[in-house]
Amino acid sequence: MKPSRSGNMTETERAAFVIGSRGSRLARWQAEHVASFLGPDVEIRIIKTSGDLFLDRPLQGQDTKGFFTKEIEEELLDGRIDLAVHSLKDLPTQLPPGLTLAVVSRRAAVADLLLVRPERVDAARPFPVADGAVVGATSLRRQAMLRRFAPHVGAAMLRGNVPTRVDKLKRGDYDAIILAAAGVERLTLDLSGLAAFELNPRLWLPAPGQAALGIETRENDARIRAALAAFHDETAWRAVRVERELLNRFEGGCHVAFAAFAEPKAQGMTLAVGVEDEAGRWLAVRVEADGDEAAQEAAWDKLMRVVKTGHEEDDWERALCRERRPSS
Repeated sequence: MKPSRSGNMTETERAAFVIGSRGSRLARWQAEHVASFLGPDVEIRIIKTSGDLFLDRPLQGQDTKGFFTKEIEEELLDGRIDLAVHSLKDLPTQLPPGLTLAVVSRRAAVADLLLVRPERVDAARPFPVADGAVVGATSLRRQAMLRRFAPHVGAAMLRGNVPTRVDKLKRGDYDAIILAAAGVERLTLDLSGLAAFELNPRLWLPAPGQAALGIETRENDARIRAALAAFHDETAWRAVRVERELLNRFEGGCHVAFAAFAEPKAQGMTLAVGVEDEAGRWLAVRVEADGDEAAQEAAWDKLMRVVKTGHEEDDWERALCRERRPSS
């Protein structure tokens, strides 16, 4: 693989495959992982996005759709890159005309991870953080579930790349933080000195597409699909397609607290969906159906009924998290 670069390339210098990526450590890992499936003639082009430039802005509001993708998509449409590698949970459901989600990776750990300073652990609580603790939680989804499952703590905005967020916790800016487990595992971060709890993804629901990588290409570029045939995971594709479609139907994005977790089976799918209603209540539903589309429609109908009544219909009593022990 050729070195990463951010400058313009001449046609004679151009690699067979040019990947567009953000510049964070996690984004580079993701791009390099995809590059390993494309052979030696690959170049990674680092592109700064609004999400990288405005680190003091909360990840919410209508104007933040495409917060981490817009500039990369512009280079893809202009032909300066051949494919873009995204954390799929950050990719809007409605892509610019001419672009498509072409390939999806196998999912890593779907759960969120709760990291806690040891003096603020309260093991007697289902959400094991002490009363009055300040918990760094970036997304509206995480903040809404904190209000539902841990009303004894306070949520605070948390920005920065994954290592920076962990460093902020270690230096005492927060009592605890919540991160996607997949990013922590991909970077093999040192969590020594912290207590780590894996939040149950069937109760503490993930973002649509969480833990999968999405490859965005131009619609007519069959070459990338063919080159990444071994990278594409059909089971993950089935799951994230349903999750993202439900998010799109709910007119979701960073401005709506919305979660979805699809678990495909050989015949059918189990699907859980959650949303915060206008009254600030976190409501969730769970369905099983024989087909992917049937699960999607059943979940949508059930969610709309629950949002209308404000009363859940499922028994959600189950363990919220389990502690992760350091490997010896």
